[in-house]
Amino acid sequence: VASNAGGVPRSGMAAYAASKAAAAQFTRCLGLEVGAYGIRCNIVAPGSTDTPMLRSLWPDPEDPAGAAGTIDGDPSAYRVGIPLRRIATPEDVAAAVAFLVSPHSRHITLQELYVDGGAALR
Repeated sequence: VASNAGGVPRSGMAAYAASKAAAAQFTRCLGLEVGAYGIRCNIVAPGSTDTPMLRSLWPDPEDPAGAAGTIDGDPSAYRVGIPLRRIATPEDVAAAVAFLVSPHSRHITLQELYVDGGAALR
């Protein structure tokens, strides 16, 4: 699991974004090395997800109204908002992971699945 921040530049997130981009690239390289053994390597890249980390960025972490800024975006920080108009839940991310580890994805490898409601515009 990485983050959509690894592929979408944002103001104030250089170290975080670089670490997630590195994790994604490591996973892709590893996938090339172990694919011959039938091992699949994929990346789940969540966007804004309702977690304590995201809430810590809101003016009041306990006030759900803080989500509005995340959903609407902030052009000054190069954030376009979330087209699906909601923040992901941990369950949304878990469902993507569950799919990728299931037999239903047996021919999927070296892919990055963005779970971000369209925020990365990918």
